[in-house]
Amino acid sequence: MADSSARGSILVPIANPETADRLVSTAADLATDTERALELLTVVEVPSQVPLSEGERLVEDEREVLEYAADIVSDRPVEVTKRIRFARSVSSGICSAAADQSVETILVGWRGNRRRRDIVLGSHIDEVLREAPCDVLVKRMDDDEPIREILLPVAGGPNTELAADVAGSLARVHEAAIHVVVVHSPGGTERSREEKEAALASVIGGLTGVPVITQEIIESESVADALVDRSEAADLVVLGATSTDVFRRSVIGSLPERVGRRATSSVIMVKANRTIRSRLRRLVSRLPFG
Repeated sequence: MADSSARGSILVPIANPETADRLVSTAADLATDTERALELLTVVEVPSQVPLSEGERLVEDEREVLEYAADIVSDRPVEVTKRIRFARSVSSGICSAAADQSVETILVGWRGNRRRRDIVLGSHIDEVLREAPCDVLVKRMDDDEPIREILLPVAGGPNTELAADVAGSLARVHEAAIHVVVVHSPGGTERSREEKEAALASVIGGLTGVPVITQEIIESESVADALVDRSEAADLVVLGATSTDVFRRSVIGSLPERVGRRATSSVIMVKANRTIRSRLRRLVSRLPFG
């Protein structure tokens, strides 16, 4: 387990009390395993014609929602801070709060539906994925079931390490198994196959303290279809974003988006912040401390 002084906090924006329990419980699982603090946040949108300094008069049920969210994890051994942020938009409030505080990870909830063609996951989530100064986790807000098996697809991309870290934390807390999967397409090159299988071995080698780790190599014409089919046997899928170009319409990548919408199990999609500081934090968290 990591030295808490080396890790930043987990920021959890809370808007809907009906889904707060599922979101905060997942954040508390991660915080428990990595010995990090939780910051619960509610953003109050202030119209442009109103000074931010007068945002207090727009507060309605936000304090009650934060108190409710904090009560959910009152029996967990984690430090919890509650904050109200006044901002011009929800996404700017989330990102500025992450920048002001020592935040390493943002965990946001996602309904799993698309309202408009020009919005990928949701207007606020899309913007957070583009602008956040830290790692971002997006959890599809399903009815939570006990976690017994976690499906961890691996392709060797820039978010594989973070996906493995998240899956490992949740597996340790829930004493769950992790099933690590690589999907090869028939038209893939030999180099691509070797890189994926090297990533598979690296991920498995880095998973410590997990009760059961299994692996599988699948051949399929459609990676998304193969993962959706395999999700039927899992309770949770944790997969990394495939898109690193912030100017593309898909801020998370088309593959995670398709799997995220269609998977039978719960889903957490992850996008790592690639700054040197964030990469050093992740490296330090893996070092043994006496």
